[in-house]
Amino acid sequence: MYLPEYILNAIDILNHNGYKAYAVGGCVRDSIMELSPNDYDITTDAIPNEILRCFKDYQCLDFGMKHGTITVVLNENNIEITTFRIDGEYNDNRHPDEVIFTPLLCEDTKRRDFTMNSIAYSPNEGYVDHHNGITDIKKKIIRTVGDPSLRFNEDALRILRALRFSSTLGFKIEENTAKAIHKLKFLLNNIAAERIFVELTKLLCGKNVLYILEEFHDVFELIIPELSPTVGFEQNNIHHCYDVYKHTCVSVANIKAEPELRWAMLLHDTGKPHCYTEDERGGHFYGHYKISADIAKSALCRLKASNQFIQTVNTLVYHHDSVIPTTEKSVKRLIMKHGYPTTMKLFEINKADAMAQAKHQINERLERIDRLTEIAKEINERNECFSLSSMNINGNDLITAGIPKGKSVGKILNKLLLEVVDNKIPNEKSALLKRALVLKDIL
Repeated sequence: MYLPEYILNAIDILNHNGYKAYAVGGCVRDSIMELSPNDYDITTDAIPNEILRCFKDYQCLDFGMKHGTITVVLNENNIEITTFRIDGEYNDNRHPDEVIFTPLLCEDTKRRDFTMNSIAYSPNEGYVDHHNGITDIKKKIIRTVGDPSLRFNEDALRILRALRFSSTLGFKIEENTAKAIHKLKFLLNNIAAERIFVELTKLLCGKNVLYILEEFHDVFELIIPELSPTVGFEQNNIHHCYDVYKHTCVSVANIKAEPELRWAMLLHDTGKPHCYTEDERGGHFYGHYKISADIAKSALCRLKASNQFIQTVNTLVYHHDSVIPTTEKSVKRLIMKHGYPTTMKLFEINKADAMAQAKHQINERLERIDRLTEIAKEINERNECFSLSSMNINGNDLITAGIPKGKSVGKILNKLLLEVVDNKIPNEKSALLKRALVLKDIL
């Protein structure tokens, strides 16, 4: 296993002081999978005070000392070095009430979440694999270390971590582990909303997300109850070949793995069961985009997403069903309203939505969306004016020209912007002032 120089140095320092030391966890897993680790953690039989003594010549951060972790700054790299430990009782389904230090690596690996994360490595001993993690990695299986019910009762966030790893790595979840997830999903009620949002976001951006959404829909229904009515809800419409939830799953998998896009697709049709009507032509969902946008905002607020994230997803959901004419004027107005980045995201949303519908109309819709995308790119390359800040005139200019202060100034500026976007007048100060004086007597 490749270890960077600063990790080798840290292990070497501990070894020269008479202690065992191993790289452990995700860095070992990723290396076995021939992926580049994001960071490296070390575990050792040295207790925290001994770790501090070993690294007395380096900056050490001891805020994790209670649980056996010292962060050492080595060559401008932060390394978490943790003593072998046995966890005590978990009364909050998240954190151990106490930890007991142990000189045995085998005792430490027993407390870890999944077999693939329980493998240790040292340059002297090679891989130390007490729980057949290497075999599970090769078979692409996620399995808890020991009894899955015990592992999930200790830390309920492990339920979402299992789903997230399955989604991002493309692994299947072992049968007993999967059964425990279904059975103990209610424990997620004890986990902070912020932590759930982080795990769900990573999960949604995984390559195996379709499998997870379908096989573990009950977990998602617990976290986002607004999804429940969509499961098995038939659309009875010639434009659709799936029920609402299946359509949702497929559309999530069809869009770029970007958080805002994936969340928007997860929530874009949550309003459908609430506005279903049926006539001789089949089922209809008039106005569902409004209800879906409200649900998206409510769900994301509950999960403590940022205001900016909520606003973007809300906009994408609200406009996901909009039909935009393939004209330059229509696209310009869309860019003026939402900005170029959000406009391009809307086209991605439209595309993913279309790809999860009945096959007979996909090509026509995709061609139309591709044309809209081309028009938007051409417009963007011309660096045209789409905002008040880009206009060659401002409120002070209007006031100086004799237009009274007040709401009329804003109205005139917005009207001027619309006419510039529509190519009715050039974005030139003299032309804008002349037109403003005309608008003063109209608006």
